[in-house]
Amino acid sequence: MNVMKIRLFFSGLWLMMATDPLATNYDSSATLNDGSCVYETTTIDTNVIGTLNTQTEGSSSLFYWNNGYWTYNDHNDNCLYRIDSTNAAILETLCINGLNNYDTEEISQDSLYLYFGDIGNNSGSRRDLHILRISKESMLNHTFEMDTIAFSYEDQTDFSPQPQNTDFDCEAFIVGRDSIYLFTKQWASTQTTIYSLPKTPGHHLARRGNTYNVNGLITGASFLPEYQLAVLCGYDYDRENLLTALHPFIILLYDFQEDNFFSGNKRRIDFDYSVRAQVEAIATQNALDYHITSEHYATTVMGFNIDFPAQLQRLDLRTYLLPYLSRFGVSDNPNTILNFDDHESDFRLYPNPAYNQLHLDYPQEYLGAEYEILNLNGQKVAEGILKDKTIPLNSKGLSSGKYILLLRKNGQVKSFTFIKMEK
Repeated sequence: MNVMKIRLFFSGLWLMMATDPLATNYDSSATLNDGSCVYETTTIDTNVIGTLNTQTEGSSSLFYWNNGYWTYNDHNDNCLYRIDSTNAAILETLCINGLNNYDTEEISQDSLYLYFGDIGNNSGSRRDLHILRISKESMLNHTFEMDTIAFSYEDQTDFSPQPQNTDFDCEAFIVGRDSIYLFTKQWASTQTTIYSLPKTPGHHLARRGNTYNVNGLITGASFLPEYQLAVLCGYDYDRENLLTALHPFIILLYDFQEDNFFSGNKRRIDFDYSVRAQVEAIATQNALDYHITSEHYATTVMGFNIDFPAQLQRLDLRTYLLPYLSRFGVSDNPNTILNFDDHESDFRLYPNPAYNQLHLDYPQEYLGAEYEILNLNGQKVAEGILKDKTIPLNSKGLSSGKYILLLRKNGQVKSFTFIKMEK
């Protein structure tokens, strides 16, 4: 029997077993995640930190950068706002000259750029979908060097307006090593489909990937690539009864293979059923605590006035993620700030693939930092101290394959991936 996909045959049915101890069908003998984990229906309490200022009540994106959480309104504004994660107050405003914001629904990042996604398309009729790429260095010196990544969906042929009845809307995307991955907001099917496109300027076709039934509308995403972890946020939508709609949820995607985000564990966690909010964005600075913004929502339905304020909320996901993340050395330390960039401008890891040793260029303050090398199962196969700019790869556990290098210094963790080859 193949131990990579443990199955039991019972009453003519193949029962797939799972690697996650939190799954109801967990099997301790399974060694490779086949995406078959099943979870109990789960609700979580949220901590409402505060109501957003009127300047940020259109918040549709949230990300952690430059020592703080930043948000951005979905239209009619070209300013980023750094908000206090303890009370939702505005701490800093950064306005971007030359930026036109028609319907910006997400901002994502890599180590060099911020990506502003002007991708809102709730009628399915837009032909000008694009993502503005602005270098972080130019953001800090206020020169705002930007270029455009335009795209269209490869399988969209009908552009007639279908307000809130299209599957070609999108409010969530993440940025990988070479590509941008869109998670669609599918009003008609309440599923999400992944589309991918290059993260380089130009006009591209967004290539259709896998679809997953989330039973709701996806509105935001946070991505931790070195931990094979993505967290999506969204809300239920019932066009027949808005009084029961806008119930928020998150989707945990983790332990997936490469960029096949639906190949690993997929777990939906609902907010308490009394909560109603138009959640729009999610971000984290330590992989365990997540902040979520919702925008102001007001309407009248069947004579009832509905008015949900724009808020900042916090989720503690230790119970659900720490057992998995502990493989990678993540600890329950609220002061730890993780860095998941493979392309840190002050670090250079080469050659990659490597044979007998890695060469690592790093800032002088990292001399003496502790390092660990983990395999993709989260097992430590080597460790040491940075004494020079070379890291030996002669440990018995380092056979050919892909590995994670973790650096620890002054409460921060930096991570990089590399491939070990045999001569």
